[in-house]
Amino acid sequence: MKQLKSIAIAVLFMTTPLLFNACADSSKKTESTEESAEQGKEFTSAYVCPMHCEGSGSEEPGKCPSCGMAYVEKHDHNGHAH
Repeated sequence: MKQLKSIAIAVLFMTTPLLFNACADSSKKTESTEESAEQGKEFTSAYVCPMHCEGSGSEEPGKCPSCGMAYVEKHDHNGHAH
């Protein structure tokens, strides 16, 4: 019984760092995905769809061709995320 307990503790110590590494790697991927996702004209145009539909956005007021919502004027959020 003592030997089984020692094996279980050893396995726990060996697998714990793997779990933390997996979490750290996935958060890095999420950050880079969010950054690259906000590069299209649906984010960079003067007027954008509130839903940020792919391919939407214009330099003039209008409606989103995907969802039909009225474009809103893009505001600089000074680095904070939605």
